[in-house]
Amino acid sequence: MKKMQAKSRPTTEFSAASMSDIAFLLLIFFLVTTIFALEQGIPLVLPGKESSNVKVKRKNILEVKAYPNGAVVVEDEQVPLARLRALVERRLAQNDKLIVVIQTHPDAEYGLMVDILDELKLAKCRRISLKTMKG
Repeated sequence: MKKMQAKSRPTTEFSAASMSDIAFLLLIFFLVTTIFALEQGIPLVLPGKESSNVKVKRKNILEVKAYPNGAVVVEDEQVPLARLRALVERRLAQNDKLIVVIQTHPDAEYGLMVDILDELKLAKCRRISLKTMKG
């Protein structure tokens, strides 16, 4: 009788030695190719130690007031937030030295002031002053 020889089967194992190298290379690839979005804010020039009070003509000032009930008042007239941008753009076209003063009531929501600042940014207003109303 003939002896039967067992056929050699290919092994199904694989070497995991290079798996960590591949994972590391993929990690580096994604870190290098990722683009981080930088959000542009409103540039505000904060006063320094040597700053002094500057007298500004009344015609160059636009007062925007924010109240706790969500009302936005521009020069004693209540204005919807959606109309603020157009109003400021119109005033900037008439007076390029315009300074917008945002007066916020202490009990008003912070988000309202941010919304006003966003509208001013969209109106391309660059001279902004922040002030808190007296309670």
